[in-house]
Amino acid sequence: MRSLSPGFDGMEEGEAIARWRAGDPEGMAALVRRYQQRALRIAALILPDPMQAEDAVQEAFVRAWRHRRSFRPNAPFWPWFRQLVVHEALRLARREGRETPMEADSVEGNDPDPHADPAEQLDSSEALAQLARALARLSPTQRTLVVLRYYEGMREEELAAALGCAVGTVKRHLHEARQRLRRWLTE
Repeated sequence: MRSLSPGFDGMEEGEAIARWRAGDPEGMAALVRRYQQRALRIAALILPDPMQAEDAVQEAFVRAWRHRRSFRPNAPFWPWFRQLVVHEALRLARREGRETPMEADSVEGNDPDPHADPAEQLDSSEALAQLARALARLSPTQRTLVVLRYYEGMREEELAAALGCAVGTVKRHLHEARQRLRRWLTE
């Protein structure tokens, strides 16, 4: 079902998709405005460097433009585009071949609450920083699966389809990732 929510500057998602598929830059611009921040959050959770996350999203939008005619006309845009973002982020992460710490503020929800107890804020901020460091220690594939499963709420079957692997492989990677995260967060 197509979204009719704001964010398309008066253009419904279906119209934006139709215009984008026809080669109209305004249709693409509407889709960029709608999905850029969400894509950046996912890429920033997968990649340790914010500049790399921006590069991954930019390249995903370029690929979306190049492959717009292969997009199924009645399909929702976000799942298709999310897969482009994930593949590009994984490509960059694997190209780097190293695990570097992520910044704590790359984890969504790191804005301090002005009404909260400062001691609680410090605990919360430190917990987010610990989580970011633990996520950065996972392999790019495991980090991607954790982000998509627990941030995006994707089912294991969807993850398997998105990454082109068996459901059992997804389950194994998620299980190992949860064990590692649990161990690292309790150290």
